[in-house]
Amino acid sequence: MSDILIDHEAGVTTLTLNRRLRKNSLTAAMYGQLADALSEAAADAKVRAVVIQGHETVFSAGNDLGDFLNSPPASEDAPVFRFLRGISGFPKPLVAAVCGPAVGVGTTLLLHCDLIYAGDYAAFSTPF
Repeated sequence: MSDILIDHEAGVTTLTLNRRLRKNSLTAAMYGQLADALSEAAADAKVRAVVIQGHETVFSAGNDLGDFLNSPPASEDAPVFRFLRGISGFPKPLVAAVCGPAVGVGTTLLLHCDLIYAGDYAAFSTPF
């Protein structure tokens, strides 16, 4: 099963972080999938908005530190940088649905969203 689930329905693309056993910590591969999905959604006239969500118990623990240390970004084309460029310049409404913890980049990526829905147990932390 993919670590990023992509659903298209009624003009809305939903990107679901799907690595719950690792608290949805983000890997380079996940950043690449997210960057590609945002690029496709931006170019698709049928997509009117994008929603980013995690699981009802955790949004994201931030970067997967082991993955980040084993394969740090080596160029401006690294998946993490493609994702950051894609989210910061996304031309359509970008919505986040946050339940549970959002840590590190799990919080900072929200600053690029147009609207954030925070569930009753949402918690935000930037330990860096």
